[in-house]
Amino acid sequence: MTTITINERSTSAKRLVEYLKTQSFVKVIEEKGHSKMTKEEFLADFNQSLTEVKEGKTKPLSTLFDGK
Repeated sequence: MTTITINERSTSAKRLVEYLKTQSFVKVIEEKGHSKMTKEEFLADFNQSLTEVKEGKTKPLSTLFDGK
C-alpha cells in the first residue's frame, strides 16, 4: 500500500484526484480539516475529563503506563 497526499488547491491536482477516483484499485480517503479548539473549549473538555476520572467513569492515563 502507498499513501499519497495531494493538496487540491490547483486545477491539475483536482483533475488528478478525480482521475484516481475512477480507478478500481485506488481508494481515496479524504481528510477533514483540523478544527481548532478555543482555550475555553479545551479547558471545559479538560475539566470534564477530570470529573469523569474522579467519579470513576474513566481511568486516568497513568494506568496505561502502569499496565493495570
